[in-house]
Amino acid sequence: MADFKDHLEQVRDLGTSLTRSDASLALQQMLTGEAQDDEIAALLTAMTKRGETVAELTGFAEAMRSLSVPVPLTNEERSQLVDTCGTGGDGKGTFNISTVSALVAAGAGAKIAKHGNRGVTSKCGSADVLEALGVPVSLPVEAAAECLRTTGFTFLYAPLLHPALKRVQAVRKALGFRTIFNLAGPLSNPAEARQQVMGVFAADRVGLVAESMANLGVRHAFVVHGLDGLDELTLSGETLLAEVLGTEKSTQEHESTSKVKHYRVSPADAGLTPSSLSELHAAPTALENASILEAILLGDKGPKRDIVLFNAGAALVVAGIAGDFREGAERAAEAIDSGAALQTLAGLRNFSKMAARAF
Repeated sequence: MADFKDHLEQVRDLGTSLTRSDASLALQQMLTGEAQDDEIAALLTAMTKRGETVAELTGFAEAMRSLSVPVPLTNEERSQLVDTCGTGGDGKGTFNISTVSALVAAGAGAKIAKHGNRGVTSKCGSADVLEALGVPVSLPVEAAAECLRTTGFTFLYAPLLHPALKRVQAVRKALGFRTIFNLAGPLSNPAEARQQVMGVFAADRVGLVAESMANLGVRHAFVVHGLDGLDELTLSGETLLAEVLGTEKSTQEHESTSKVKHYRVSPADAGLTPSSLSELHAAPTALENASILEAILLGDKGPKRDIVLFNAGAALVVAGIAGDFREGAERAAEAIDSGAALQTLAGLRNFSKMAARAF
């Protein structure tokens, strides 16, 4: 078995990429204390400069999943799950689009396991805004699983479910730039969601992430990047999209039989009106961002609602509830206008508060 110095030499000194199994082993060595901080920093830096490969990203995500705290769900429950966790880091300063989109999709019948964290580069991450809405986010996995069964939505707080990542936290912070962890994190849902809408921070990462998803056994997913730089389906122009239609998870010996299709979508594909990114800015505080989210769920019209309809609609497509983006947006609108999305938030808030006291 290769030690971490072998992996570092291969990537940094020889300029070659790691195999899927070696990448998985390298990450396990990072997280179990077999690698020194300077070695970890050197490997991450070399990978970032050269550009991550599909094999490396697949291996990292597999190792992160294997080291995460398992969520006690049945295989049938796992097979229905949808995640809307993206990479973040697009620098556009928008409100919490993926979080409110997940709530709306749950209101329309999707089973949502929203993987997320606090804001790092943004003013307010998904955990921050949910807490501002009165939703405790640090529930134990037993409560998280029951929350899904009760409300159709659960939040999987990354630091709680990926405790091993504390080992590299200081190194990543000291580096100060995005690394393979920013891509592997959203691919590492501890509940093993097989449907996903994942925004990425750069156009050249769309195909990389989609091919990795195919290897990981994702059943249906959209990997998206707006041509305006947004890591969501955007309203200001076209969005680059890779659609993953999966069958079986690949292994070292057997390639994935999943299909990845690349195309572009625009607001018109969902029956929506284009609008500027300037209409989507976040507020300065978590409480103010929570107010934006609640206003959308209460029925406020305008660009903020429309971009939620676009992204929630995409989640409904991968969930199998809608056949295309237009139907998805229509079903998302129904979930808001009927009060179902707001009811999902209320149920999530009530259950999470009770569970936080009980567990």
